[in-house]
Amino acid sequence: MIGLDFPVKPAWIHDVLRLWQPDQPISDLVKAALAQTMSELGGEKTRRNSLTVILRYFVPTVGGGQTRRTTQSNLWAAYAAALAAGALAPAYLARIIAGNDVAREAVSAMARRHRAGSSFNSQEVRRQIIAKFGERKVVTNSANAFLRTLLAFGVLESGDRLGDYRVASLLPVAPVIFPLLIWAWWEPQGNPQIDLDAFAADPAFSFVETDRFPEYWRTYQGRLWSAEERLDVRRATLRYADRDAFEHAIAELLTG
Repeated sequence: MIGLDFPVKPAWIHDVLRLWQPDQPISDLVKAALAQTMSELGGEKTRRNSLTVILRYFVPTVGGGQTRRTTQSNLWAAYAAALAAGALAPAYLARIIAGNDVAREAVSAMARRHRAGSSFNSQEVRRQIIAKFGERKVVTNSANAFLRTLLAFGVLESGDRLGDYRVASLLPVAPVIFPLLIWAWWEPQGNPQIDLDAFAADPAFSFVETDRFPEYWRTYQGRLWSAEERLDVRRATLRYADRDAFEHAIAELLTG
């Protein structure tokens, strides 16, 4: 998927999810979001553009056209109702990167620059993305939107020269949101077996602190997954291969 045409902020995602209701006409959610969030964006068209990105990644729907509605449950909305936007920012960003090909390629282009304080020029990133996906407007727009999104999340900051950026910091991960990080990574692909080392190195988590991931895997051992270590392989197998069952199990941990 390339659909990241416009930048988003964690606060905007959070606001939209707090407005979410089950079985809600999507037109009602759009109307409420346009009226109550993203106020710093000047016109409705601009707000609608960024809202479309948020809906794509965080608001599953059923039906189509005039009958399109939200689903009966939404794990993202459940977490947004319980926690602050800052606490959920690592999961929000991971979901965007996990589900977006341009974002993953951009992270690959920045791979050598991820240490806090290191810098790079946006042209380096754009060249690699264009080489992979072609010089199309949707590709260059997505690259620009992703860089602006990273600025909004506070993991990048502008450098001294135009087009220069540096890695500002990594987002800390609280134990309570670790299952949501798994969900963010798992939702686009649905693989029930996870190589723990490959997981920590996945582009989706390039801007989050991963040092405590081994501890967090142990925290939820037996409840959400079974982790094992054999020879040189460390892996976890999810207890729930079914999407709805896995979502329900994570939601129960949050509310319980």
